[in-house]
Amino acid sequence: MKKLKTKYTLRKDGRIMMRQTINGKRVSFYGSSDRECEDKRDAYIAELNSKPEPFIPFKTVSDTWWDKREKTISPNTVGGYKTAMQRCDEEFGKQPIDKITMQQIIVFLQSFAIKGYSQKVISNTKCVLHQIFDEALLQGLILANPCTGMPVIKGAPKKPRQAAPETDIEKIEASKTESLAARMSYFMLYTGARRGEAAALQQKNINREKHVAYIVQSVAYGSSSRKPILKKPKTEAGVRTIELPDNVLEILPLYEDDETYIFFPAGLPTKTELETGLRNYQADHGLQSTAHQLRHSYASILYSAGIDVKSAQYLLGHSTIAMTQDVYTHLSEAKKTDVRDQLNNFIKAKK
Repeated sequence: MKKLKTKYTLRKDGRIMMRQTINGKRVSFYGSSDRECEDKRDAYIAELNSKPEPFIPFKTVSDTWWDKREKTISPNTVGGYKTAMQRCDEEFGKQPIDKITMQQIIVFLQSFAIKGYSQKVISNTKCVLHQIFDEALLQGLILANPCTGMPVIKGAPKKPRQAAPETDIEKIEASKTESLAARMSYFMLYTGARRGEAAALQQKNINREKHVAYIVQSVAYGSSSRKPILKKPKTEAGVRTIELPDNVLEILPLYEDDETYIFFPAGLPTKTELETGLRNYQADHGLQSTAHQLRHSYASILYSAGIDVKSAQYLLGHSTIAMTQDVYTHLSEAKKTDVRDQLNNFIKAKK
């Protein structure tokens, strides 16, 4: 206990007053002698030391961090961050923020790897933890961030995305003009547009003479709201001009108002409307493919058409060429397997 600026004063009534600053507070002690004042001071300090120090639980800090952070991240990122924070609250929520160690965090993240979670989930959780402890540092609750210098925790190996099954592609082809949901699915299959990009496409973004569409925005939804939010693509690469083959132009609706959304003429859909419309279309036709699988199928079309990887990167809106290269490498390996199987089947048939 720190003791500062002790001062003794003899009062008119004959008593001695001792003033001392203890823990930043100025306290006075009275007695008939210096010794009595000092005994009272020591008793006061002993009582302070016997009381348990108040602690700040992890969840208090995580709530403060979230109140600040949620306003600064994109709607598409909110869900992932919030889920990671909730996992951290479940693990550390009631613990004192200053008592959590790096070893505890490592064990926590390793449990994700044991359960088969991906590297992305583990990295995202670690990122959120790091930011929460940075908030604790800012508040003066800890002296060092326990996540700093922590070793990398490996997650489950990344699985390559699968293209849509050929049967799904045939069904999309056969039903391409049955509804706006069907047209949207067909559009995604043959342009590689993301679901949010296709939903936000307006009449003014289509240039029929040049056979192109301009991807300049995307629709997103907050974690607590299902209302649509228009935003720019997550990266600069997302803003791009995509080619519209003749088969795609043929199925695109044409509206007089340039502001009309191509696949949602009544206005931007809520998350429920968007998901329900596509889900009903899939259920009616027995489709299993996701929007990501349709994008992968488009990448397969580019690969089969001999489009170089740099051009494919631009058309797909990948932020780095490594992302496109991963897809092309996977397709190349699959092609080799097909060739090998064809060769083996041919040789077996001749015997």
